Amino acid sequence: FCKRELIKMEPTMNTAVLRQTNRRRVLRYIYDSEQPVTKQEIAGDLSLSLPTVTGNLDELLEEGLVSCSGTQESTGGRKPRTYALEPRARVAVGITVQRDEVRLLAIDMRVQELGCREVPLSYSHTAEYYEKLSLCLEEFLDDFHLERNRLLGVGITLPGIIDQTAARLVMAPTLELWDVPLEELYRYFSRYPVFIENDANASGYAERWMEKGQNNMVYVALERGIGGAIFWGDKQYTGDHGRSGEFGHLRIVPNGRLCHCGRRGCLEAYCSVSRLSDDLGLTLGEFFSALREGDQQAAAIWEEYRDHLTDALANLRTNFDCDIVLGGALSPYLEELLPEICWDLGEKTLFEGDSFFLRLDHFGPHSACAGTALRFIDDFLLTF
Repeated sequence: FCKRELIKMEPTMNTAVLRQTNRRRVLRYIYDSEQPVTKQEIAGDLSLSLPTVTGNLDELLEEGLVSCSGTQESTGGRKPRTYALEPRARVAVGITVQRDEVRLLAIDMRVQELGCREVPLSYSHTAEYYEKLSLCLEEFLDDFHLERNRLLGVGITLPGIIDQTAARLVMAPTLELWDVPLEELYRYFSRYPVFIENDANASGYAERWMEKGQNNMVYVALERGIGGAIFWGDKQYTGDHGRSGEFGHLRIVPNGRLCHCGRRGCLEAYCSVSRLSDDLGLTLGEFFSALREGDQQAAAIWEEYRDHLTDALANLRTNFDCDIVLGGALSPYLEELLPEICWDLGEKTLFEGDSFFLRLDHFGPHSACAGTALRFIDDFLLTF
């Protein structure tokens, strides 16, 4: 009986899997197309029958994932019906936790911004803090009219090393966190699918998505903490223990300034954005305004900052021999200063003329939010 039942059920299971696979392929084809497409184009490029494509399109239309325009038939000179993605059919939210603020960003399936917000909120590993953060999320969803039934998930980034296998935050020196179970954070957001990750990894993921994973890349996030991510083509290298890219704790000055990690001379102690803002009682905007106006103190501080930063970037270039992308809170202020940074790099790198490997990222201070939200979009396209 069991054997006959297995033989009887197997074709049904295979048909269901094939149907789901075709449905996913049709949506992905529409998603990857820059222009609206006809069902004939879908059928031809995916080697599917027109009835199969029609059935899948009807389902996608019913679910609101695609829209259509034009007439049903293309005869008689009438424009054929075309299909395009409905970007707002699904949305995702990213939250970046910093020492003294949180950033929230909502994106649609095309990674277009639907809303963003920065909220002053001093970090503490307490129930009160996480309850406030959860309330910030709910208010954000309401204020930007984001429907919860379309929300794929909420990504949360922290400036620390996270062991996903053990579900633990190993360390986050700028937040003064050490060896914390992720469950202590997850439980406050259990209403939604939630993913917690390192902020620089999320930022690198967003940049890699924008570049379509075509080239090797090292990503450096310049925040109050400094982190990074390493990509070989479309694959991220995370190391044997998930600790790769901790560029902020490269030792650049023996017995130098004290770092939050407890060691001395780390890059983070010299190139944290706090060196240009908090330490001076200024905002980043105020610092760079003073620099543009010729303030001598600002110029001296920037020269020292740039010297340490380009030392580190030259070492990264020597080690990895690939493009380097600067992102994070500092990147919006660096566009005018990028030529002088590249000039310094040209003087410090081994190979002559080797200074055009540096560029700024696409999302700036919202890169971590975008990257962690984007993971839900990618996962949806792979598994829906």
